[in-house]
Amino acid sequence: MEKKIQKKRKYIKEIDGLRALAVIMVLAYHLKMPFAKSGLLGVTVFFVISGYLITGILINEIEESGGVDLKNFWLRRIRRLLPAVLSMAVVMIFVSAVVNRVVFTKGCNDLLSAVFGYNNWWQIFRKVSYFENAGAPSPFTHCWSLAIETQFYLIYPILLILLSKARNRGKVFAAVTAVLAMISVVLMGVLYSPDGDPSRVYYGTDTRAFSLLIGALAAIQKEYHIIKVKLRGKLWAVIGSISVLILIGMMMLISSYSSFLYYGGQAIVSVLAAFVVYAVTVSRSLLNIILGSNILKWIGDRSYSIYLWHYPIIVLMSGGKRAAWWIVILEVVLSVGFAELSYRFIETPVRHGIIGEYIGIINSRPHNRRERHRQIQVARRSLKAMAAVLATGLALSLCIAFVPKKTTLDTVAKREKKATEVTKLTNQKLKEQKAKAKKTAKTSKSTMTDEELLKNVQMLLIGDSITVDVTDYFYKVLPNSISDTKIGRSTLTGVKVFDEYQTQKKWDGDGVIFALGTNGPMYDTLGRIRQKVGDKPLFLTTVHAPKEDFEGSNNEEIRKFVKEHEHTYLIDWYTASADHPEYFDQDDTHLLPKGAEAYAQCIKDAVLKAMRTEEKVNDKV
Repeated sequence: MEKKIQKKRKYIKEIDGLRALAVIMVLAYHLKMPFAKSGLLGVTVFFVISGYLITGILINEIEESGGVDLKNFWLRRIRRLLPAVLSMAVVMIFVSAVVNRVVFTKGCNDLLSAVFGYNNWWQIFRKVSYFENAGAPSPFTHCWSLAIETQFYLIYPILLILLSKARNRGKVFAAVTAVLAMISVVLMGVLYSPDGDPSRVYYGTDTRAFSLLIGALAAIQKEYHIIKVKLRGKLWAVIGSISVLILIGMMMLISSYSSFLYYGGQAIVSVLAAFVVYAVTVSRSLLNIILGSNILKWIGDRSYSIYLWHYPIIVLMSGGKRAAWWIVILEVVLSVGFAELSYRFIETPVRHGIIGEYIGIINSRPHNRRERHRQIQVARRSLKAMAAVLATGLALSLCIAFVPKKTTLDTVAKREKKATEVTKLTNQKLKEQKAKAKKTAKTSKSTMTDEELLKNVQMLLIGDSITVDVTDYFYKVLPNSISDTKIGRSTLTGVKVFDEYQTQKKWDGDGVIFALGTNGPMYDTLGRIRQKVGDKPLFLTTVHAPKEDFEGSNNEEIRKFVKEHEHTYLIDWYTASADHPEYFDQDDTHLLPKGAEAYAQCIKDAVLKAMRTEEKVNDKV
């Protein structure tokens, strides 16, 4: 049956070309290339292609035989996915055990979820952010997308089998798939919060399934022609070409942190990708020539392998940071090189049934000496392969069990515990400030010494996980101030936090320290927070976030804003921390005690200088 189905389905090399564009953009995104701001949308394109191709195979089998051989279907999927991801995972565990114990530890924790197709929910339940990693990221973080595809392959065929007995099953397939896609799109919008980390929405099968389902709808339309409106091939070529250009434009220009992606943007990308896939199957045009070119087809054939290998190689070589050009080139070469080895010697032989072929030869009865010799050769190769697999499995088990771990996960737990303590302390400090304000009137700070001024000034620090580590030192230099910090806080959330202090908590201090910008772009928050603070001093901190492509743009925007606005002052943490690796944890962003103390010193110096400047201005007035 499988051979019959495969013969019936036409191979479309242009789809491999679209795969190539998608994997190039994903690779560029993880390499921090400036032209791939939303290169992660390439994964959305992968989902659409998978939904289209798998649904086409399933429908073809249903129409051919009245059902789906689930065992055969799932075995084909296992042969396609498992050997490649397993070989990548094993190599990365061994290599990271030697060169990077933090990556090794995280890889060991994520190994089973990566191999067995539940990595996305594993990341969700452990609250691991795709956009903010403590320490080096896991080498298997990117396997979340393979997990979603695996879950789709498990569930969707069963759904089609259940619906296949209905009358007008093509329309039923389309209706149910469309409803499920809409539910998924709505879930993404409802569960997404611009004030928090979007990882739950980004990883979730429920919130990402619409891309696979939109691809499935394209396949259903192709097979059953549910929508009767007929468009000429030339018009479809135009639609496909425009769709490709828009897709590339979105990947290049839209920030990966943009709320638009979660409020319909991902769905638009999915529809555009479906248009491209459908267009190249029903038309012949320049688009087909470009996407069907030999170079794109070569990359597309190996896109799965490139996707598997590129991320752990980047993690091991540059830790997710922006790297020098020669390192980037080396990362690309190694990614493509290992992908080619995997494609040629693991994926292709297994996909073409070499295991079944060898089992058949071993179990056969040779009729002549030549067949007997062939059987002995195959048996020897099989024994060697089994011995190698067993030895590798044993070595892997021993490596995981006995190689010393070096984890940053304890650091994360400690930081979360500290954040909880800071929240309690914040509420206590706020009560103390209000009580003190009722008993004593404010005195002129111009008559105070520097020490007295710092002791009495009331600043409100709004920060993220970086300033969680700073809080103890902050209270030493500004004991009458408030530090309101939260892990994963974005700049957008920071504005809302200040709103709460103004309207609900009735805070009326001397100034605000806006210490945000490591969890995403600034957006339009600087103008908004400046307006809300009024004439009080506003302090903006530059960020040290070398793994993020927005570090430079955020710092440039902050410095420019400080120069252009009155009562606005700079806390230049980026410059103060330059050439001080001893300040930072393994992720080169979060702080060790020495760095936290230096950060608090920066705040102290900036606040003291600014308050004296404000006094002089007030005296002149």
